[in-house]
Amino acid sequence: MIMAGPSRKIWGFELAVVVVGLLAIAQQSMQLGSNHPMHGIIQRINSNGPYIGLVLVSDNNEQALLDSNAFTQAEDQISSVELAGRKFKIGTIKGNGVIYVKTGESSVNAAQTVQILLASFDIKGIVHVGSAGAVNDSLSIGDVVVPKKVAFTGIWKWLKDGAKGGQLVFSDYNYPEGDNSLGSISFQPTTLYATGKNKTTIFWLPLNSAWFDTASQLENVELQQCISTKKCLPRAPVIAKGLSSSTADIYVQNAAIREFIYTHLKASTVDEETAAVTLVALSNGVENIIVFRGISNTAGGSTAYKSYSYLGSVNAVNVAVEFIGAVGTSKASIAAY
Repeated sequence: MIMAGPSRKIWGFELAVVVVGLLAIAQQSMQLGSNHPMHGIIQRINSNGPYIGLVLVSDNNEQALLDSNAFTQAEDQISSVELAGRKFKIGTIKGNGVIYVKTGESSVNAAQTVQILLASFDIKGIVHVGSAGAVNDSLSIGDVVVPKKVAFTGIWKWLKDGAKGGQLVFSDYNYPEGDNSLGSISFQPTTLYATGKNKTTIFWLPLNSAWFDTASQLENVELQQCISTKKCLPRAPVIAKGLSSSTADIYVQNAAIREFIYTHLKASTVDEETAAVTLVALSNGVENIIVFRGISNTAGGSTAYKSYSYLGSVNAVNVAVEFIGAVGTSKASIAAY
């Protein structure tokens, strides 16, 4: 994902290869055969399924969930399980069975975590919650984006010449003026391997339309504008539906890159996990997936409201909770991608 914040050295040139490799490794190791020490425990948990998989990214996301008091941890059965260093917590949100887990930052962590979740538990759909950097100037801290599609923008083909046409030409952004030998890059598609389907070369990964329709009907979701009685954002946060998102292992703190992503790729946000979560879900035949990303900053932009960034997590969790309540009673069918 391309995101705003501390600089990173992971550039994801061959991210598709890495993700596919992780899927294979995780699927082989996490099937939990009868001789696996966790086999019986997982069976007992799954006997109460299927569950909605709530995939969080960070400690802030988890804290926002706990502060909301929406998640009730299981008391009459196993309440948590640790697999490959990830803690999966079992409970309910608005009466619906939920297993939630944190991925940690980066596409690699997200891909591995979701593969373990899907290979181990009876999951009927994934609700993904995280923060994002805004590259669309109409978005502000505290807003919640519900994207309709997402792309990996960290898979690059490096070009010698500065050809135009949707490519990122580094010399266009020389400052001060001078020579630049970095050339240019073109953003490459990824390969989607899905159960029962031929592999597909694809740039934009689609998110489930039935669940998106359910999310689009949410009304009167409380979005927090203030962090104290005297500290409030200049406008009330909103839910922005149907936009495009981008994912790369790059934390964007550069206004020129922000402008390029929005102008040439038509993406409105940058993050490090959404595309990986989506790719793994689709590869496993899980087509019920929805994403709620709370805006925590403007990528490479003003830091005037940096102290309000936690509101992005709070509001994304609030929308996700309402969605889980709605989808639990929804008769929305699974749409093919």
